[in-house]
Amino acid sequence: MKQIFKKILIEIDKLPVLDKKSLLNINTYQLEVLSKIYKKKTVVTSDLLKSQTSYSKAQKYRYLKQLVKLKLCKKKHNLYFS
Repeated sequence: MKQIFKKILIEIDKLPVLDKKSLLNINTYQLEVLSKIYKKKTVVTSDLLKSQTSYSKAQKYRYLKQLVKLKLCKKKHNLYFS
């Protein structure tokens, strides 16, 4: 676990300042969503809303909208993709 965390920190250090700021604005739900999107290429909204986090459905939609606004993913109808 420590080695993986160390690799992540090294990669974060390589990022430009603007990318670091946007990374700090992302919460755990958004990180989970991004990992699903990058694994599967395209994900339906309903699959993203099935997360076990304690956020309400409305809050999850707001977090998804924020990811699109930050240009970390794209949305077309009810599909999210990278």
